[in-house]
Amino acid sequence: MIWLRLLEVWATTRLLSSPAFHRAVQNAYRRFHRLRHGTPMEEMGGTNIDRNQGPSFFKHFIDEIKEQLRNTPRR
Repeated sequence: MIWLRLLEVWATTRLLSSPAFHRAVQNAYRRFHRLRHGTPMEEMGGTNIDRNQGPSFFKHFIDEIKEQLRNTPRR
């Protein structure tokens, strides 16, 4: 039984001292944090935030004018 305990202590020490283990834990933490809190503002690019890709005001305006000219009720 003492050999099993020594093997466990050695394996734990070896694992905790490895950089690969710390990178894996860091990546897992980042993923869970992003799922819970969303993407951090630092990673969104500051002033380079993507524009809204939805329809513009002008497109909505033209659609409304077309519907009024056709005299059809709005959906």
